Amino acid sequence: MHLSAPERLEVSHDLGPFACGKPALDHWLKTRATANQTRGFTVVMVMHEAGRVVGYYGLAPTAIMPNALPRSIRTGQPPNPVPCLLLGQLATDVQWAGRGIGTALLRHALARSLVGARLIGGRALVVRAIDEDAAGFWQRRGFVPAKDDRFTLFRAMPDIAASMHAAGITPDGG
Repeated sequence: MHLSAPERLEVSHDLGPFACGKPALDHWLKTRATANQTRGFTVVMVMHEAGRVVGYYGLAPTAIMPNALPRSIRTGQPPNPVPCLLLGQLATDVQWAGRGIGTALLRHALARSLVGARLIGGRALVVRAIDEDAAGFWQRRGFVPAKDDRFTLFRAMPDIAASMHAAGITPDGG
């Protein structure tokens, strides 16, 4: 079967069988993703095989109070609040784990975040880890925890741009 490139969630996508091992992420995809996207809160990108979703992420604008940001991201005199982008969810179906889907989705999310930040502004990409394992996942990918919340992590847009450039990836917003 053919695995799709990341594309916007549509009502025709089959969400029913999706199971990533984190019930809260499964529940969000199946009960909130479509409504949140329809209402303009989040853009949900999916990868699928013949319509069956095997991985997804959600991306949305957000704003963070400057005192919550790590010093490396809060440089200078930032506005209050600081415009950022939120990578609200990222999950791969357990049956598809280890096949590069999560990596492809993350790379896509990082590229889209850079494009979005260039268009509307945004100092950093924010993630909210669901648990300790997820927090470690994000830290291994260059995200830095908030001053007072180890489950909220940030990565500065210039850092994302530099790492993508070093990897030879040109963000196009896909």
